[in-house]
Amino acid sequence: MKFSALSIGLIAAFSGAGHAAPVTEYSNCVNAIVMQLVSLFQTGSTAQNFANCGKDDDGSGYASGIINFTTRNGDALKVIKAYMTNSDYKGEFDDYMDTLEEYADSGSSSTKNLDGYCDAWKTASENTAFWSAQTSVVNNEYNAPTQEYVDEIGIKFSVTRAVLYDTAIVDGIGSGKSSLGGIFKATNAVFKSDVTGSSGNSVTVNDKYEVDEYVWLQKFLDIREQKSSAGRKNIEAYRSIVTRNDLNWSDSVTVTDSDGDDVVIKCNYIES
Repeated sequence: MKFSALSIGLIAAFSGAGHAAPVTEYSNCVNAIVMQLVSLFQTGSTAQNFANCGKDDDGSGYASGIINFTTRNGDALKVIKAYMTNSDYKGEFDDYMDTLEEYADSGSSSTKNLDGYCDAWKTASENTAFWSAQTSVVNNEYNAPTQEYVDEIGIKFSVTRAVLYDTAIVDGIGSGKSSLGGIFKATNAVFKSDVTGSSGNSVTVNDKYEVDEYVWLQKFLDIREQKSSAGRKNIEAYRSIVTRNDLNWSDSVTVTDSDGDDVVIKCNYIES
């Protein structure tokens, strides 16, 4: 599968390579790379798996779709509601709505009264309208808010943008201490003066300090590791990219997966 509407439209992403000066004209190639990283970390495959569904090992109820939307935090419900507004909706989730609303409102990890939920999700995934619903929720709930943080301090590197997006997916987009907003704020609070470096780009912290982006990213990863119990393997994988000084991506990136193997991810999606 080559560039899909999701890979093109999902992330206002990145371009450039190695230590070249960062640029702001982002490429669809890197959009595709970022989405494969998200898929790899969330579902174990580089392919977008709209039909993915199963009980979540971390206690989030059912996790499903391209980024493991969960019944506990309510983003799965948002996908379903978006799908239900489409004229192609086939009624797959009608029997589950009351339970899904209850679990999303209470943050429950229960799967009681959801027998057959994954069958419904997989059936719906045969409908491209359901693909669009998943894409829409990812854009609205994760991509757009993450881009605000990117723009706020002037992030330019592919890997930094990808790390923030991964944090939003795994830890949440909110302002809590262990969410993207909280970790972002805690990272900025560390810097009390300008910090120089050799990465080729500086971010503007608290509207006054110029901090080398590589230095800022390392501190962000440190604080995320301290504050969040989720996504540890993701953090290690991104550290492997940073250690290689692979800050900007033009056509591929190499990442070390949870098994310790190096995986080369290229512009095109790889069915796996």
